[in-house]
Amino acid sequence: MSVSVAIIDAFTTTPGQGNRAGVVTKTEGLDDPAMKAAAKAVAASETAFLFPGPRLRFFTPAEEIPFCGHATVATIHQLAETGAIRAPGRVEIQCATGPLHVEIDDSRIVWIDAGPVEWWPTRIEDADLMSRLGGDASMLEPGLLVMRSGSKIFVPLARRQDLWRLTPDWDRLSELNFTLGVMGVYAFTRDVVEPGNVSQGRFFAPAVGIREDPVTGSASVPLAHYLARFGIIRLPEGGGTVRARAEQGDAMGKAGRVELEVTGAPGKIRNVRIGGRAVTVMEGLLK
Repeated sequence: MSVSVAIIDAFTTTPGQGNRAGVVTKTEGLDDPAMKAAAKAVAASETAFLFPGPRLRFFTPAEEIPFCGHATVATIHQLAETGAIRAPGRVEIQCATGPLHVEIDDSRIVWIDAGPVEWWPTRIEDADLMSRLGGDASMLEPGLLVMRSGSKIFVPLARRQDLWRLTPDWDRLSELNFTLGVMGVYAFTRDVVEPGNVSQGRFFAPAVGIREDPVTGSASVPLAHYLARFGIIRLPEGGGTVRARAEQGDAMGKAGRVELEVTGAPGKIRNVRIGGRAVTVMEGLLK
């Protein structure tokens, strides 16, 4: 059967930059094998399928995943662009991780509130992890910790030069998914490209068929929490909401920018949202 697909670059307004997603909003009659085949044919890092509810399902070219930030941004962009939802406006979308509270504002930034962030023990030595990333522990930034949130490990490096030099051992990195349940590793630094931004990152997830993801919304949620936890995003003593911007994709020549929003006070983070714009590249039928 034919599948109508929009190809959308998220976390950018420049076609060819940011992170590309497929978006399928006409899903009647699509079963799991058909969605897997469509995602493989689209060959973006993720393709989103929108069902009534509304409910989103996400597929990489290799498998289904519970949540994808950039494909959510792309889907809401597509719905606003086609008039299916109003901008500004709000919508609640269901996915495998639970409800997503999504807002598109009057500047067409799509904001996602993906729920609480929790931190777990990494259960791997820093030196071992850095070796799998193609680096060594001397690259880590003093005073910051390697930490895990859900299935992702966050690795703070001191210099952008070291971040861009990482050459992961894909097989050894993939092993972490089977031994520790770690799907991906987000390495980042405060040594940014554009003054005023808070971080520059790279995300590696070879275990799910993505060696490197250009811009990762699902990792940006805990990233924002991490940066606020360590005072890199400075929350007011009396509490409030602060926004910042994270960089990712520059090392791949696909620069993307993720808006970060953190609400709370130092040591008392109450809520995190991430946001981004998108641009439609093409639309067509997949046969």
